[in-house]
Amino acid sequence: MKNAILAYQAKSFYNAYIVLEQLKPDDDELLLVVPALVNGAFSVELAIKAILVEQGIPYSNEHNLKLLFDRLPLDIQAQIWTFLATKAPEYADETKRENELLLISNAFVQWRYCFERNQPAPGFDTRFLAAFANAVIFVMFDLGYNPSYVKSEVTASSAKYAEIDRKFANNRNECIKHNQEIIRKRSEGKKA
Repeated sequence: MKNAILAYQAKSFYNAYIVLEQLKPDDDELLLVVPALVNGAFSVELAIKAILVEQGIPYSNEHNLKLLFDRLPLDIQAQIWTFLATKAPEYADETKRENELLLISNAFVQWRYCFERNQPAPGFDTRFLAAFANAVIFVMFDLGYNPSYVKSEVTASSAKYAEIDRKFANNRNECIKHNQEIIRKRSEGKKA
């Protein structure tokens, strides 16, 4: 697998989505709706990107689910739609499922930032998001992109820990510089 971390993260965010969907807080049933929708949409984005990476198809900085889905080879799109229609027959109709995909296409961003916009967060069928996420994750696994990470039994020496600490410190410094540059550009009104 070319990018095992991408597939692993898709699986992780999908698992978080499922857990959030199953939790029902006694005091506020709506408390977990937005985190669930965001995790569900993000899991779809990551799973599609994992498939695209394995297929050698570039996707740039795209986050729109419809645009990403349309980049998939037609046979993989068909596999996703077939699985979805088998598990959720109400979406067997092509027009209906295309409309639902359009409605969730930007859900990750729209629901995360719905409090900042003068427009309502998208009203979509949450059952479709659940079925679509399940179908995309299933196909990702069916294609063989299902990495499992196992805790290492190897113990590191103190020299190895020092090397890890050094790499961690270097990474932190690089991230600080990168984020400072983004802030500088945005403060000057430039696109980062």
